[in-house]
Amino acid sequence: MSSDELVSNEDITHTHSIILEGREELEEMGELDEDYEEKVVSTRPVITLDLFGILRKGAINLVLPFINGIMLGFGEIFAHEIGFKYGFFGARVYPARRQAQAQAQRQSSKFI
Repeated sequence: MSSDELVSNEDITHTHSIILEGREELEEMGELDEDYEEKVVSTRPVITLDLFGILRKGAINLVLPFINGIMLGFGEIFAHEIGFKYGFFGARVYPARRQAQAQAQRQSSKFI
């Protein structure tokens, strides 16, 4: 059932009269409180400013992305090191120290 079948355009234009008819029916059945209108009028939205809540939301929006970036960085470094160890394509970066170690190992293995 679509939303067009549930509510017609006529219902939308006559919303106020439909609400009043429903209240009258409830009054006839005796189910509506006499203080109902007073309760509706007296309720106002309460807006509170909570400093701890603002700090908590700020921490979530500012600190968590920073931690996420750190974890992604460490994951990338770890994946690159694993790729380098197993010789995956694209992970063949040789720092000077590793080149010297590889050459020393090759030279020592030739004479043994």
